Amino acid sequence: MTLAARRLALTLTTACLLAVPALAAAAGPDLTGYKLILDDEFNGDKLDLTKWQAGTQPNGGQWGSDSYFVTVDPREREMFNQVYTVKDGVLTIRAIYKPDFVDPNGWNRKWYSGMISTAFSNGRPPSAVFRRGYVEVREKFPTGSGVWPANWAINMKSQQAGGDPEGTLEVDGIEAYGNDMTVMRSTVHNWGDKSYSAGVKHGLPDMSAAFHTYGFLVGDDEVICYFDGEEVHRMKLLRPQTTDKFFWMFNLAMGGGWPIAMPASGHYDMQIDYIRIYSKDADAKAVKP
Repeated sequence: MTLAARRLALTLTTACLLAVPALAAAAGPDLTGYKLILDDEFNGDKLDLTKWQAGTQPNGGQWGSDSYFVTVDPREREMFNQVYTVKDGVLTIRAIYKPDFVDPNGWNRKWYSGMISTAFSNGRPPSAVFRRGYVEVREKFPTGSGVWPANWAINMKSQQAGGDPEGTLEVDGIEAYGNDMTVMRSTVHNWGDKSYSAGVKHGLPDMSAAFHTYGFLVGDDEVICYFDGEEVHRMKLLRPQTTDKFFWMFNLAMGGGWPIAMPASGHYDMQIDYIRIYSKDADAKAVKP
């Protein structure tokens, strides 16, 4: 090939490469009109308790799990420091097996772990709630039979004295079961009439092998779930007429109907890089990112 021919071939090849559009990364939903109402990048050296309640429901109780969720009770300080650690911009929530653990609830559990919530039980207003909004979390899950991490929400009225007369409305953005970390499960529950709508996505990249982003968009009448910016589920929001706001929880539970495999380390870790919560409600108040 002559020099002129080589130059012509190079020119044509370059033109063809420039003509191919770059593959854009999936960006998730359009958040025009939304306000950022909570942003935690976990850049400090401890859990920010102005943003998060640890361990309990807003009504002061514990959720059903084969692990006890450690609280801020001073008597649990040593366990708290084991379960909730912040380092290098990552929150780690650890589930720990202790054969001589004395369950404060008397449920005879031998695991203790953690949950963080945007609603408080001490009379403080919640740090972030919305009726219409979006939650995005970048996290890495542990794997192993009986591991049961989740990002989920319930309506605020469910926590009032006597509960919600219509029943609790629950949005499970993701429940991940450690027996197969390539499956993303999401569900909306109306516990009033025991109806539900659900989505299951198989064949995802291993959610325990690397960090991934998970997004949950709650609209007027549906919930849309995202994995690394790509839509994976659309579920009906049961009781769409509700105006009640949702608060959000992020926890590492154990059990979930599965026998719990014992790792050599005696613990499992769930790691969270950031949590961002947005609201489209008219009364939303933005925070600085």
